[in-house]
Formats: sequence, structure tokens, C-alpha cells
Amino acid sequence: MGKRFALISGLVAVLATPLVWAELPTQTHPYETLRGLERFNKTSTLAMHNVTQTPDVLLEIKGIKIGDNVLQQAINLEEQGGQLGRIRGGTRSDKIKFSFYQPYEDSRLEQKVELYFDKHNGFIKQVTATYFLQDAYLSIVPIREQSLRAAIEKFGSPMTMQQAYDFSGQKNGEVQFERFIKRLQSNDQIHPLALEYFQKRNISKSSKWVKGEQDYALMHSGFDRCYLWHTNTFQQILTFCFFDKTSANPNSRGIELDLHDFPTSQQITELGNPHNKPKILL
Repeated sequence: MGKRFALISGLVAVLATPLVWAELPTQTHPYETLRGLERFNKTSTLAMHNVTQTPDVLLEIKGIKIGDNVLQQAINLEEQGGQLGRIRGGTRSDKIKFSFYQPYEDSRLEQKVELYFDKHNGFIKQVTATYFLQDAYLSIVPIREQSLRAAIEKFGSPMTMQQAYDFSGQKNGEVQFERFIKRLQSNDQIHPLALEYFQKRNISKSSKWVKGEQDYALMHSGFDRCYLWHTNTFQQILTFCFFDKTSANPNSRGIELDLHDFPTSQQITELGNPHNKPKILL
């Protein structure tokens, strides 16, 4: 009888244990109490019903897509070994920075990942990754070539010169950026924010597309030199940019990947500020 009672008691204890575990509060991450991020809930997600791309074709940098929850993705970057940069407190914060380091020759290579986010709802609206060499006297060209190859392997080929001709209606030669933009304006599938993006890039009359590596279209805009990936008629854009060798100290300026998703960014903006107090109508 005593043995049977002991067996039953043990069985009850085993069955009760998961219930006790289930009642324990989940452990919070330090970022959940960090000024600038503490007001966000990492479980909140953005309903993507108005976005034309399916999640499997959205571009991403280091596993992060536009529209992701900034707190959850910050935790994910830390788990990848990223070091958190300074973040301002309060509701004005709109960017956080993580740095990833690795040795390179006699120097050190830093990959800086910046998450720009909506300060009211906490969803990411732009992702930028920049590569820097600690020693600015070392040439960054090998890093640039290796990074471009990695980008092509991951995202496919950037826009080609033939595509630049097709969009501009031109047959050959350099494509003036102004002409390129004017032709895009006649395409009603181009998102207005994408046109605004290109108009800001067209900083001078000399901005243009020229033939780059492997017949990829290379954007010349000031000292900027950029390759471009786009999905779904420029609803989403990823640029790979570096500085022309004639610019001042191009090695210290690094190589930049910059990701924009215009429909998702617009959707984030339209969410507005959930903390706004209702206006009093007199």
C-alpha cells in the first residue's frame, strides 16, 4: 500500500511540474528595459495585407526585413554577436546601431548595421549595413569586390545596363538620370516614394547610369557609385554603394548596403501614433 501511494504521489508530482513551469513568468531581455526600446513589445507584428510582395521575395539584410519588429530584431542581432551602439532614450529614438567585428590583414573590419524604425510603433522602415576598415590607409577595394560578389550570390544580379536602357527608352551610351526618372514617372506601377527616392538621388545634371562590372548598371551621383536591386517595379530597392576613387579618402567612407521597401514604409507611417490623445473639437 505504501509503495502504491509513493508511486501515485510521484506521478502526480511529474504531471504537476509542467503546470508550475507554465506559470513562471518568461524572462525578459535587457533590451526590453532599455530607454528608447522599452516602450515596444517584441511580440507585436505588422499586418502585411497591403504589401504586394510575398514574404519569401522580400529583400533583407542580415535576416532583417522592412516592417520587422525593432525590439525583436535587436535581440536577434545581439544573439548573432552584434555589439549595441548608443541609443537615445525617450520617444525621439528612431535608429539603433550594431557593430560586428572581424580581423582583416593587420587591421579590423567593422560591419555596422543600422535599424531605422518608426518611433511610435517600433517597426523597422530602413536597414543600412556599412563596412569600414579600422586602418583607412588599407585599400577597401578588395572588401568592396568581395562584398559585391556576396550580394550578387544572395540577391541575384543587380540592374543591368540593358534594363537601364529599357526603362529610359534609350538604345546605347550613358543614361542620364533625369531622363531615367522622367520615364519612370509615366509608369503608374512605380510607388510615389520610389520616385521621390530617385529624385533625391539626382543631385546634379551629371547624374547618370554607366556600364559597371559585368554590364551591370552603375549609378553615378556625385561621388556615389551604386549598383541597384529592385523588386516588383521599384516597390522595393536595395543599393550597394561606394565612393569614387577620386573622392576625398574613399577608404575611410566604407561600403554601404541600403534597403528600402516603399509600400511597407508607407503602411508603417499610416499606422500613426497610437499614443496621441484625441483632439477636442469646439
